[in-house]
Amino acid sequence: MQHSRFSVHTPARADEAQDERPFNGTPNGPDEGEVRLRRVMDTIPEFVWSALPDGGVEFCNQKWLGYTGMALDEVKGWGWAAAIHSQDIRDLQERWRAALKQGTSLEAEARMRSVDGSCRWFLIRAVPLRDDQGRIIRWYGTNTDIEDLKRAEEEVQKQTAGLDELFEQAPEAVAVLSADDRIVRVNKEFTRMFSYEPDEVLGHPINDLIVPDVFVEGAREYAHQLKTGHRVEVETIRRRKDGTEVHVSLLAVPVTTASGAQVANYAIYRDITEQKRAEARLRESEVRFQAMADTAPVMIWTTGTDGLCNYFSKPWLEFTGRTMEQEVGTGWTQGVHPEDVPRCFDVFLPAFHARKPFRMEYRLRRADGEYRWVIESGIPRYTGQGEFAGYIGSNIDITDLKNAEQERERLRQAQADLAHINRVTTMGELTASLAHEIKQPISAAVTDARTCLRWLERDEPNVSEAREAASRIIQDVTRASEIISRIRSLFKKEEPQRESVDVNEVIREMIALLRNEASRYSISVHAELTEDLPKSLLQCHYGSGEIPSRKFSLYGPW
Repeated sequence: MQHSRFSVHTPARADEAQDERPFNGTPNGPDEGEVRLRRVMDTIPEFVWSALPDGGVEFCNQKWLGYTGMALDEVKGWGWAAAIHSQDIRDLQERWRAALKQGTSLEAEARMRSVDGSCRWFLIRAVPLRDDQGRIIRWYGTNTDIEDLKRAEEEVQKQTAGLDELFEQAPEAVAVLSADDRIVRVNKEFTRMFSYEPDEVLGHPINDLIVPDVFVEGAREYAHQLKTGHRVEVETIRRRKDGTEVHVSLLAVPVTTASGAQVANYAIYRDITEQKRAEARLRESEVRFQAMADTAPVMIWTTGTDGLCNYFSKPWLEFTGRTMEQEVGTGWTQGVHPEDVPRCFDVFLPAFHARKPFRMEYRLRRADGEYRWVIESGIPRYTGQGEFAGYIGSNIDITDLKNAEQERERLRQAQADLAHINRVTTMGELTASLAHEIKQPISAAVTDARTCLRWLERDEPNVSEAREAASRIIQDVTRASEIISRIRSLFKKEEPQRESVDVNEVIREMIALLRNEASRYSISVHAELTEDLPKSLLQCHYGSGEIPSRKFSLYGPW
């Protein structure tokens, strides 16, 4: 910052005449003392000037004149004003006139224009010289270049303004406290959090405003820690203006001088009320989860984001007979059958990296040493913000189920064997009847063959009759072949084959098959068949839900 005060400066020239007004006010020019004084003023490395009691400048040293590029004649009186910046001249002149009127020293700042047109800030000072009667006989002044100081001050002001803005816009509530815990300054977040306006809190002890009565003793302990140079980091409760409480994270630090004297304290408050509520809800949820897991009829476990197990429910620990400390991490694998451990990791690790559900079976050692088959299911779990939190899974003992399945398989096999034996036994009983039935179409075929030959051996062969006889032969032989094929299939240990059949044809075949047996017991068989039955009774039953009407009646003496 530059100050120019009553000095205008002209280039110093060796041959230039200085002010002819005598220094002591005599009309004959400067005396020897004045000349010596002016020579001294010219050698001073600062801007030096003198003025008459009415304020008109009478002398400026060569430093002043050389800087402004002005001649002394231009500067005399009030001509010096031409060297002052236009925005500063009015204030400077008013201050100069006030000093002249009151007879007091002058101190002001103004920008002076140099010979190259640039301006610099100067600090301009002037003091009066008085005679023995106290009358002002002259003014002596200096102009000191303070441009660098001004720039430094502006930079400091900018930085201070920036710090002030940061202070006001800080996301946490901040209070600057005096050494005795009185509020010196608060930011916007403090007023928002605690509902106090700055003028309501400044100068007041902070404990009286925002500390609940039950926490005052703790707050005093925090103040003592600060006085001993320690910082305070705690979670506590503070009070708003309306009396409601807010959970806060408090960070307080002492501000000390280089000598170690405490001059202030910073207190920073962060509202953690919602965080505390979330933590409470989480704890409540964890309690409910653990209660559910410990009473569920399955074994429950969880992992962290690293894939390592960090929790096992009570049923799991009771099943394995081990502690939580033994099972967490990869400790649970000690209970898995050695042959199944590689398969467990082959299933789990790909699913874990892909964040996919998985399902597998393996053998797990029970507390009594027996390996039991378990089926394990796991799914990824996420936080409320959608972040992966690990896996949660359950295990169910399926050993009894597996044993029951094996037993059912053995029973199915036994039933199949028994059915085969039953078929063979039944065929033995039916052999006689079936032999007759097989002979019947064969005998008929032989008869038809002979008939066919007779029709053909005539002098005039009856081809038409022979053809009909041959057709009957084919039918009889086909019928006999089908009977034999079906009998053979009964002796094979094969699964029944399903196929579409004509139900009416099946009924007719059964009537024909049982004809001799029915005759033996004087049973008369009469069938009334619907001609439009579908090919498969099962298809008709399951397809349309209806079974076509049919009549089947047996008549005989009972």
